[in-house]
Amino acid sequence: MMKFLAKGFILTLLLLVFSTTGWAANTVQQQAPYLTDIQGHWAKPAVEKVYALGLDKGFPDGTFRPNQAVQCLEGITTILNSTGYKEQVAKIKRTKNASASPYPVPRDQNYLDFAVQQKFIPADLLKTFKYDRPISRGELAALLANTLYLLPPGTGKIFTDSQAMPAEYLAAAQTVSDQGLMSGYPDGSFGSQAPVSRGELAVILSKLYDQGWIKLDDKRKIDGWVASVDPGKKGLEVEVNSLKGTQKILVNENCRVYYLGQPMDIQQIVNYRISGILDDKRQLAYLELQERRSFSPVQGDVYGRFLRLIEGEPLVFTIKGNVGNVGNIVSVGSNTKEAHYPVAWDAVITDEKSKSKSSKDLLKKIKADQFVKLGITSGGTIKEITLLDVKNISGEIDRIDRALYLKSGKGNSKKYVPNQFWGWSSGFLVDKTGKEISDVHPNDKVKIFYIGEPFYERVLEIQRQ
Repeated sequence: MMKFLAKGFILTLLLLVFSTTGWAANTVQQQAPYLTDIQGHWAKPAVEKVYALGLDKGFPDGTFRPNQAVQCLEGITTILNSTGYKEQVAKIKRTKNASASPYPVPRDQNYLDFAVQQKFIPADLLKTFKYDRPISRGELAALLANTLYLLPPGTGKIFTDSQAMPAEYLAAAQTVSDQGLMSGYPDGSFGSQAPVSRGELAVILSKLYDQGWIKLDDKRKIDGWVASVDPGKKGLEVEVNSLKGTQKILVNENCRVYYLGQPMDIQQIVNYRISGILDDKRQLAYLELQERRSFSPVQGDVYGRFLRLIEGEPLVFTIKGNVGNVGNIVSVGSNTKEAHYPVAWDAVITDEKSKSKSSKDLLKKIKADQFVKLGITSGGTIKEITLLDVKNISGEIDRIDRALYLKSGKGNSKKYVPNQFWGWSSGFLVDKTGKEISDVHPNDKVKIFYIGEPFYERVLEIQRQ
């Protein structure tokens, strides 16, 4: 009887141990709650952005503590990590016999030593340095100005407390204010002695990202316009179209969406232009809506040879050909017409040969002198780009009246070959070198580039040989 009870006791104990261990393992594997203490906080959009960027993931208990003061060492490491110095700091190696740092800290010693060596930390901060004391707004302004190598403005902003600030902090405050990274208080003061809260630091990091100071892997960025938001096998999916193609992106359950600083339901983002951040699993983690599609209709088509793309905002597409009076036409040299058109951010690109429609980066497929058709709005903006499937035929002109007739070739091929072109005058007339010419005549040897079905060919270019 005692043996039976002992065995039962041991079995119960083992079950208890295993069940407790399993619960503990599950507890460890569970992710912390998502930013539980920022609802209603003025810095909420910025906090969520820096969280998505991975610049500040908050605390293990799921809080961000936006009102908590930023410690000196915390401010230094965060700014250095965010602005691209992480790799340089990681390369620092300390030898066994190296002398102790004059500013010892319990962690991240390399960050502090690097910042001191590079003279990023203002001298006044070092005089009273304690790693865990709050960093002031003046000190952070100087740290930012030094780290980013910002030049002070010619005429600095006058704050109501300018006279009370040390010269170094006043110059830094004017510099970061001019850069749009830190602003003063509503009463006109800068508050150089006031501590920096974690919410304030999140806003500064958000601005650094928006201004391009913080570099993010291109694989973690998404830009374009939203074609659809639909449930998928693994969760909600957003289809994003752009001039680089079409992508379907899975949405992180904590993804936040903002439009003009206000939160927006992700189901309402269709037909908006977006700038998004992806997490490490390439899921949407944060979205900002830029503008809504205008749906400007195409008013006319322009045909020509592609010349170049001019990168910028917007992208500018240049062609040459018989473009008529549509868009911005510029004569280059003596005999070549060029037309420049801005490309709408929601333009659609189609390749006639592959029949694909913005499924991949078709812009990279366009080659110099390739024939294209552009769909132009009334405002002169490209909404459609078509890579044309062009045919050509060489021959000698027989006669020209309402149509251009080529002399019939010999042979009994059953394949259709056009020998008359109606509306031939719509084509661009050039010589062998590509220079525009005024006309062609009977007996001229020519090469005709055209598109269209049999008996309905559209002439793009007639090249006199």
